[in-house]
Amino acid sequence: MNKNTEALEALEQFIKEREAADKIRKRTKISQEQSIISDWTLTQLHIVATIKEKGRANNTTLSESLNVSKPAITKAIRKLLDHHILEKIQEEGNKKEVYYLLTKSGEMLALIHTQLHEQARDRYLRIFDEFNTAELEIIIRFLKAITESIKPQ
Repeated sequence: MNKNTEALEALEQFIKEREAADKIRKRTKISQEQSIISDWTLTQLHIVATIKEKGRANNTTLSESLNVSKPAITKAIRKLLDHHILEKIQEEGNKKEVYYLLTKSGEMLALIHTQLHEQARDRYLRIFDEFNTAELEIIIRFLKAITESIKPQ
């Protein structure tokens, strides 16, 4: 087997294992934090994280920050508002402009999201410690190339 085929098989195996692990995580809800997070889409979690970072945000800010369409932001925000994760505010002088703030529940969700990101980051860094600088340069080049290949043309 040549190295290209071996690399492709390793990538396919990675994708299969990640999908299987995701299914198991969703079924078993490993921790309370992961259980809370699993109720939300990635877009919703990133909306919460962006508002946490900025203090407040409107649809335009969220759409531009997350590179997601305004209708998708509106749909995601609707559920966050319904579940009291966000609250809607308007400034006195401009009733047309709507901003969103995190509620106490939203702050908790943002904290859990951040903690899970840090855990994932630490896990990846431990894996990277197993490789030397030259190997890491190849990994970086591969990840950049695969990222470019999935971008819309």
